[in-house]
Amino acid sequence: MSGTEVAAPMQSVGRALGVLEHVADAGTPLGLSELARACGLPISTAHRMVRSLVDSGYLHREPDRRYRLGPRLVALGGVALDPVGPEVSTWLRRLVAATGETANAATLCRDEVMFVAQAASPHQMRASTQLHHRTMVHCSGLGKALLSLLPDDEVVALAARTGLPRRTDRTLTEVDELLEALRGVRRLGHAVDDEEEEYGVRCVAVPVPGAPFPLAVSVSGPTVRLTPDSVPAIAAKLRQVVGAAA
Repeated sequence: MSGTEVAAPMQSVGRALGVLEHVADAGTPLGLSELARACGLPISTAHRMVRSLVDSGYLHREPDRRYRLGPRLVALGGVALDPVGPEVSTWLRRLVAATGETANAATLCRDEVMFVAQAASPHQMRASTQLHHRTMVHCSGLGKALLSLLPDDEVVALAARTGLPRRTDRTLTEVDELLEALRGVRRLGHAVDDEEEEYGVRCVAVPVPGAPFPLAVSVSGPTVRLTPDSVPAIAAKLRQVVGAAA
């Protein structure tokens, strides 16, 4: 088989995955023209791809001819999370009960953090985000916990691909700063987002040891409640819950 023959189906796979990711990122059903425009595809190509994804259950067509993610992805997601899924839900509930703040679990998806589970704080003022939301790795507690699992050369390569854009005046924007922070994460066993992604929000996160894929768990909340003095106790609780060494 020639290189050209291999490249064509691989390009189709990439386009199909791009369609699914755009639907997931949108958070609401999308019409065919919206999908084609977002993916940079001709309408005819997008139509063939969407029809195939609907036929195989990866997309679902609404009565108004818009598309949302289909039920087959639920099954696949369940299989992917099966080794740790039930445990993660238990961990997050325990963390909310112990801290009163929102608990999240996330993994690396390409070069980003993707949230895969959440248990919300009972407080009206709380830190929360949508499931499957993605954020950058360098400015989030979950991201730094996940990066701590990687060797430094892979972190440097990732930073070269994504850049380290400033989100607040506390964001780490230099590779050397990030590498130094990750050495601290590995030494202490936890990462902190100290208003580096969003003002008024602090997050403490730990990587999950022995997970079948990169996984981290966090507790996050408003800085008025989740103070610097509370970080060590929350980090210890996180490590206890996920079975990480101190």
